[in-house]
Amino acid sequence: MKILKMIGKVLAILLGVVIVLLSLTSIHYRFKVHNIMNQLKKNGYCNLVSAGDYKLNTLKVGNENGKHKIVCCSGLYDGTMNFSWRKMTKSIEEDNQLIFIDRAGYGFSEDTKTDRTVEQIVEDYRTVLKNMGEEGPYILLAHSISGLYVSYWQNKYPDEIESVIIMDGTLYVDEERGNHSNNRSLIFYVAEKVGLESIFMKSVYGALADIDSMTNKELDMNVYMFSKTTGTHAIMSESNLIYQNAKNVIDNLKPNDIPKIYIDAINAFDENPEKKEKEWIPYEEKIGNCELVPLYGKHAIYMDRTEECAKIIKDHIDSLK
Repeated sequence: MKILKMIGKVLAILLGVVIVLLSLTSIHYRFKVHNIMNQLKKNGYCNLVSAGDYKLNTLKVGNENGKHKIVCCSGLYDGTMNFSWRKMTKSIEEDNQLIFIDRAGYGFSEDTKTDRTVEQIVEDYRTVLKNMGEEGPYILLAHSISGLYVSYWQNKYPDEIESVIIMDGTLYVDEERGNHSNNRSLIFYVAEKVGLESIFMKSVYGALADIDSMTNKELDMNVYMFSKTTGTHAIMSESNLIYQNAKNVIDNLKPNDIPKIYIDAINAFDENPEKKEKEWIPYEEKIGNCELVPLYGKHAIYMDRTEECAKIIKDHIDSLK
């Protein structure tokens, strides 16, 4: 009995230590996020616009009288788009106006419990643009999972779209991949709530982008704004619906003549015939008029091969009538 009591006391002490440590990490994490968000606000990165029952963060940059309006749509978890894309978009901004719109739960955008179906996400984008007083046609510039959203957008509302540019977009999601995304997002969500997500995210982010080229300040901004996004109801819903949304988009795509390019970074379709046959060719046939442009590198290709990515995008824009 004495041994059992001793074990119980030790376990209670260990539990207390764990609780204290998690409390300290959570406080430190919230403090860092608060400071980073305040700095970003001071620099003009918080501009909330109504999407209906919640507000989304926006940033309008570039040439107000430019030749084209480009709507930028981020990848999953990416609450950093407004500043992390800017080295790549700098040269594009000279002759065009860019409008960055964060989805619900991303960055400064408000959270929501409304299901993140592809239909809802695209309507959010369209409502925000309308409330900003913007009118199309737009060039849609998307990364990763947003490739599916802009594919749906141009299919549903082709008269609004001038062109589509997808950077290493998601084309194919089976149930296994959908379940993996759900499990990963749940881990991220719990970790964010106890202040540990920034530790996980540094390793995850390192696989996405070249963090060695970043200053400590840049790395902190990216990691902590990514981490903050993982702790929202909206991102959990979006992640849980990835398989359903992908199936909805691909099943209902119809070819059209809108000019499109797909910048291939990590899939390496031209070097992987089996993967190309399974994922790229069915998508290309369904969406129509889409050019595959190889630019191999990390998934965040806009950060990994900044100048080459910008040139591909500029060349495509210049080719539009």
